Amino acid sequence: MNLYLVRNPEGVPVWVAFESDEKHLYTYVQNTGKFHLNAGLHEDFYFDHTMRYEPVDQQAAEAAILSGVGRRDERAFVHIIERYRRDLEALSPETVFGHTLNRS
Repeated sequence: MNLYLVRNPEGVPVWVAFESDEKHLYTYVQNTGKFHLNAGLHEDFYFDHTMRYEPVDQQAAEAAILSGVGRRDERAFVHIIERYRRDLEALSPETVFGHTLNRS
């Protein structure tokens, strides 16, 4: 399992990404609580290299998620959030990490 903390060019963490064995990139979206296939990030990761991809272990990925990385403004990204909510192929944290995230 490959996990990354994705930072924008200014260094701000924007996503926790999971790279599947098939080389698909999924990003954790706080608004849905799931990992969603992110074709734009796939392009950037393999070709454009605009964002910074910091390899992290599972513990660091979970900590970033629990700190709020991956939250999107519901008003600014309304169409994207709605599409994510209809995403039947989204991956749960349980699928990616093997357990439920402890939000205590």
